[in-house]
Amino acid sequence: MFSNFVDHINWICKNLMEIEEFVERINQFIPFQVGFEEDKLGIQIHTNRANIEKVLIAYEVTLDVVTEAIQLDANLIVSFHPLIYNPLETIIADNRVGIIVSELIRNSISLVVCHTNFDAFKGGTSWLFAERLGLANLDFLVPNDKYPGFGFGVIGNFESPINELEMLEKVQELTYSPLRWCKGRTDELRKVAIVGGSGMSFAKNAFDSKSDVFITADIKYHSFHEYNGRMMLIDPGHWEMEYLVPWGLRNLFLEIFKQEVKIFVSNVYTNPIKYFLKGNVIETQRMLVLNKEGGR
Repeated sequence: MFSNFVDHINWICKNLMEIEEFVERINQFIPFQVGFEEDKLGIQIHTNRANIEKVLIAYEVTLDVVTEAIQLDANLIVSFHPLIYNPLETIIADNRVGIIVSELIRNSISLVVCHTNFDAFKGGTSWLFAERLGLANLDFLVPNDKYPGFGFGVIGNFESPINELEMLEKVQELTYSPLRWCKGRTDELRKVAIVGGSGMSFAKNAFDSKSDVFITADIKYHSFHEYNGRMMLIDPGHWEMEYLVPWGLRNLFLEIFKQEVKIFVSNVYTNPIKYFLKGNVIETQRMLVLNKEGGR
């Protein structure tokens, strides 16, 4: 293939991808500007290993994820949840963020965040959940008027109405999580709105769309009161609604980068919330991470 060693070296240098190019190519598919303005997206840590060869995709960054990246010799982690939300005045080993930032820099591992820009993507966070739940005729719950083809949340329907118990069983089969919920206006459920993660700010949009069910996470007690008897609310948990994201990002990156970089999906279970419930909830959820594409 190569006539001499120099040609080989020149080919390698020509085909190295720097982190700025990596991020710009992601931006062409899921633009960072379509995410929430206050979100922390894009490059969060840029180390001296600027050329991207191996990428580890993770739901969020923990010390175990950093260790996994070191073992894989990955020089970039792409995380769904940002590691740095607020400006770091100091980087010291007295808190989680400071410790992790130090470890990333020490091991020359860069960090890029794709969060609400992936939420806003057709095929993103809420779409992954809706498709796995079995909904059809999907569309954005709230389209982005400024950026056509993007939006937040998903609305869809079942081909035939199902009852409350069937609805709850479907969500639990997908998340294997204890469910917090309230009754809606009817036991014949067909139209469903979904916002992955903390999405109660979109509850009125779901209600105005005449959805029978709204599924989101981190619902407050008084919100259940507000919609009780008016729209069924289901809260399976934050991690539980988003654990499919790393595989969704992986599939998107394979489309963007083909074989230009090696892409790995983290096997680390990062949910910090523990449950007291008969049956081994944590180990079963852990299998959702270990099984390819979220247990498919």
